[in-house]
Amino acid sequence: MRKISSARRVAFIAVFTALSAAFMYIASIFPTGQLGFLGVASLIGVASVVEYGFPGGLFVWLGTSILSFILIPSKTLVWLYTVFFGPYPVVKLFAERKKCLVEWAVKVLFFNIALTVAIFALKVTMLSFSYMRFGNFIMYLLGNAVFVLFDIAVSRAISVYMTKIHSKIHK
Repeated sequence: MRKISSARRVAFIAVFTALSAAFMYIASIFPTGQLGFLGVASLIGVASVVEYGFPGGLFVWLGTSILSFILIPSKTLVWLYTVFFGPYPVVKLFAERKKCLVEWAVKVLFFNIALTVAIFALKVTMLSFSYMRFGNFIMYLLGNAVFVLFDIAVSRAISVYMTKIHSKIHK
């Protein structure tokens, strides 16, 4: 495998950051599919982690978060990215280096901490919102189920990325 120049690494991370910020902007424009666009922005962070490891994922997460806070009017979406979708690729990288049970424990713990932060922030900033009538237990239960499906989908997306795209980037 040939060595990647620093300039090329910085350029790719900048492109990944710009793409992720673009998907964040798209999420703020369309009233439906916002979580899907946030997921795509997170997948771009995953690609950065695959290509450049922890520093790549960290810079894409921080760069996208800063750009989004500056450019995107919907701060709720920006907070969701900053708290969960942005750091998730880096957490996934570290968690998947562990044994299976520890891996899932780390990922689920991260999700539950992010969900708790989101719930607390929404309670502080908004007086009421409709889905709280179901109770936090149901929200955590459903949220964890959706998170497990999201993690499996991200793992499959990484497999597709590695077989179809990764080799073309480093030509």
